[in-house]
Amino acid sequence: MTRPLRIALIGGFGGGNFGNDASLKTALGRIAAKLPDAQVAVIGVNAKAVTERFGVPAFRITRRPLGAMRLLDLLLLRLPSSLLNWALAFWFIRSFDVLLFPGTGIFDDYRTGPMGFPARVFRWSVAAKLSGVRVIFQSVGAGPIINPLSRFFLKTAARCAVARSYRDADSKAFMQSIGVDERNSPVAPDIVFALPTPARRERAEGDPLTIGVGVMAYRGWRIDERLGDDYLEKLARFIRYVEGRGCRVRLIVGERSDKRAVARVNALLADEVDRGGAQNNFTDVMAEAAGSDVVLGSRFHVLIAGLKLGRPCISLNYGPKHAQLMAEAGIGEFAQDADRFDYDLLVRHFETIAADLPRYENIVRERVGQMRERLLAAEGELFAQIATAKRRA
Repeated sequence: MTRPLRIALIGGFGGGNFGNDASLKTALGRIAAKLPDAQVAVIGVNAKAVTERFGVPAFRITRRPLGAMRLLDLLLLRLPSSLLNWALAFWFIRSFDVLLFPGTGIFDDYRTGPMGFPARVFRWSVAAKLSGVRVIFQSVGAGPIINPLSRFFLKTAARCAVARSYRDADSKAFMQSIGVDERNSPVAPDIVFALPTPARRERAEGDPLTIGVGVMAYRGWRIDERLGDDYLEKLARFIRYVEGRGCRVRLIVGERSDKRAVARVNALLADEVDRGGAQNNFTDVMAEAAGSDVVLGSRFHVLIAGLKLGRPCISLNYGPKHAQLMAEAGIGEFAQDADRFDYDLLVRHFETIAADLPRYENIVRERVGQMRERLLAAEGELFAQIATAKRRA
């Protein structure tokens, strides 16, 4: 009798980013639907949080010593902890048949050095490859990768895979440009588009527009407090503008750390108005988007939440993935870079959408429906690669 397939899902799960955890939730749901007998475990940032929320066994993606041992590890250039993490990766992954990276922005070095997330992706991919475990990247994001060592780590990890798909054409082109052969790699939208979507709340005639304003603890690709100050001050100014126009504002966060930025925006506004901003997961984000008419966002999955609900979005980009997503949704003209963004352009984007809201809603609904169909169509090849993996002893 053939034993059940064993799949390890790996990513930045349990670390407080709602988009990452939504990707995990989507992957767990699709595996349960397509491969109901499979045994699944997760390799994530916070194993305890993953198990408590999703009810699956979980293992920490990396371990660091505490107390005096941490100081000793630092003095020894983290060599002891590095050797320990390599040994643990080989020990853990040998029990599995497939190592799956489901969605998220895997191949970039946003706010991390080479020895951060890029090194972890490298370690687990190499350990799996050398252990005979099938490595698969599903609808992941890529680029940019600034640090040369990060680029080496992530390019090597990609080459360990038997299959890769990308969530947009730019990600695929980027990996091709750094020397990874992507001729046979398909493009399929972000996997969170396959997550069930709640019902929209329709605005009653005569009610004011509700604007969902995504607030991010943004400080640039490489942390710059001045960029963060400029970003939040302009967001506060925009909130004052739309409220002065008679609109209702609801604040939306896409990560736990963004709640600090919400507090800063509230301080800048200096009033007693409760605009929300207390979401705890992607379900909460979608619920807020369901009651919004327009969504402004910088977090990638705040934009996805708005698009899933058929809401026209305005994007303040911190990477090329935003522009690609907005273009696929048919509203690419409503995107600009978050770094010192043009406030007047933001207002024009909002006014353009507000003046013709039904038309932009129809565009988004049609395009997102097509994106979801492409994503589900691409699942066939993915699950063929998973299901045919050799069962290890």
